[in-house]
Amino acid sequence: MRRRPFSVFLLVIAIASGLVVLLGYWINLPALATLRDLFVRWAAILAGMAVLVGILNLLYVHWLKVSQPKPGGAYSLALLIAFVLTFLVAIVDTPTGSWSLWIFRYVQLPVEASLLALLAITLLVAVFRMLHRRFDWFSLVFIGTAILILVGSTYLPEVNMPVLQSLRTWLLQVPTVAGARGILLGIGIGVVATGVRILTGSDRPYEG
Repeated sequence: MRRRPFSVFLLVIAIASGLVVLLGYWINLPALATLRDLFVRWAAILAGMAVLVGILNLLYVHWLKVSQPKPGGAYSLALLIAFVLTFLVAIVDTPTGSWSLWIFRYVQLPVEASLLALLAITLLVAVFRMLHRRFDWFSLVFIGTAILILVGSTYLPEVNMPVLQSLRTWLLQVPTVAGARGILLGIGIGVVATGVRILTGSDRPYEG
């Protein structure tokens, strides 16, 4: 299939930009480092603009739900009002002002705590379903570890369990950290593989 000239131009720009940034970290050249920093700053600006476009699109979608009666319109109205009020408070009072901190402390934190409570209930239901469908040693180990961490994290003034707390600390610092690092390594390898495919022209997300 013959490529359009504009697609070839985009391919050349993407590969050249990626190579400049990549070589800028490997080769100690002032000019290359300056160009690399310039491209990284441009990428940060574009990422910020992408976030702004995403926010505007979110507001537009919820505005359509409010202006045109649809299911969930009340929630969309609440979102728009909360966004406008928070935006005005952040502009007038600054993000670190007393009113901004009040919104963070008495609105955002309770909402996040409620979501975490719902997540805990959801995980509990998932555990019961897992036991119902598959009852084996792996399920028992998972449930036992979860209960141990939850009990070790709970503050019980009448009960002193140093052994349980030490075991919980070991689980969080050794197996959990090892698993998290393995996930981060997998993400890093995936990012490198995706970058190589873009640099070689196998994937062209910049064409839309």
